[in-house]
Amino acid sequence: MNHQVITIIALVVGLAVLIIGTVKFKIHPFFSLLMASFAFGLLSGMGMENVLSAFTKGMGGTIAGIGVVIAIGTVTGSLLEKSGAVETMAQSILKITGEKHASLGLAITGYFVSIPVFCDAAIVLLAPIAKRISKDTKISITAIGVSLTMGLHATHMFVPPTPGPLSVAGILGADLGYVIGFGALVSIPVMLVAHFLADRMGEKYYSIPDDIEDMAEEVHDLPSPFMSFAPIVMPIILMLIKTFSDMTIAQGGETGFVKVINFFGTPMIALLIGLIIALVGYFKIHPEDKDVYTFDGEFGESLKTAGQIVLIVGAGGAFGGVLKASPLQDILINFFSGIDIGLLAPFIIGAIFRTAIGSGTVAMVTAASMLAPLLDVLGMATPMGRVLAMLACASGGAMLFHANDDFFWVASSTLGISTETAYKTFTVASVAQSLTGIICVYLLKFILL
Repeated sequence: MNHQVITIIALVVGLAVLIIGTVKFKIHPFFSLLMASFAFGLLSGMGMENVLSAFTKGMGGTIAGIGVVIAIGTVTGSLLEKSGAVETMAQSILKITGEKHASLGLAITGYFVSIPVFCDAAIVLLAPIAKRISKDTKISITAIGVSLTMGLHATHMFVPPTPGPLSVAGILGADLGYVIGFGALVSIPVMLVAHFLADRMGEKYYSIPDDIEDMAEEVHDLPSPFMSFAPIVMPIILMLIKTFSDMTIAQGGETGFVKVINFFGTPMIALLIGLIIALVGYFKIHPEDKDVYTFDGEFGESLKTAGQIVLIVGAGGAFGGVLKASPLQDILINFFSGIDIGLLAPFIIGAIFRTAIGSGTVAMVTAASMLAPLLDVLGMATPMGRVLAMLACASGGAMLFHANDDFFWVASSTLGISTETAYKTFTVASVAQSLTGIICVYLLKFILL
């Protein structure tokens, strides 16, 4: 049996260990991911030392990138919940959408927020609102959580300046303005199809958060809408300004003022500012609480939750790190290098890499790198053709969203959705999003080319 076949078998076994461990035996996701990583690494012939190195590197890189964001976001969410700010935000959103369309409102929120804010940070910020709305409306957290998560996922995959679509646009030489415009357009049906499925999934997997207190009864004086939304809106504005700055200012041309803006727009700093605003709002409602900063106060209790989430997300990143360090990526590239099936090629390549490795960015970039030399042959070398090629890469990269992606664990953990339900909802919705994306690409090709 050759090494390529052994690697593919190892991948199947590793994913089986992960799924059976978390779903059937209810093993904590951290340890299931640990077992899956070592099962794949050892069966694929990487060797114990290489598996350990890839695992620790993947976990360290993931936690370094998002660990602090999760910690700050979790503390902020707790402060917003305990002060009643989440209740105010939920009431404000429901006034606009109505209870019947609450999940659609969260899907649209995710669609817009994920353009300037990385989806991992966005879900940490928005999860408390989703849980509060679910509690108040009795609409399943599955429906609301999947709508929010997949709304974030839609623009994360299709609209720059998210790293994936931005990188693919550069590799293919696609006009950035066209990519943003058409990416935002395609993201609308991609977001809506997931929302439609989420409502059905909510009926099948009905659940209401049981860790949300009834603040409407316990808190008579709720914070104002301004003080409630500011801890979330302000970080988004700061990150959006930094995003705009990064896209418009040439390297080396930064002034001192721009450097200050970019500093405050860094996710960790922006979220820290949001936390400070949330703390001010908390003290307006609970001026007597002098223990909020302590180990036994809200800070300490929140960080206990955050620590577990960080470990799960880090283990997810570690599993992805082991997959990337293996020969799997080269095997897939060699297999697809000689296949010419038009726009379906980058779609299929992106889908297989996302499913196997877990990174939508890696999937999109790999598909684009293999597609770039073939643009002339495929008749996609025109400005619009390059945009459609980019959208095909993104459509493929949207499938399958499952347990080897750290965002899967951030979303399920912060929303309180079980691993078993997350497999049955997030993963299925991502397939629908991916297929909707490629259908839209072919419709645009028929109209524009």
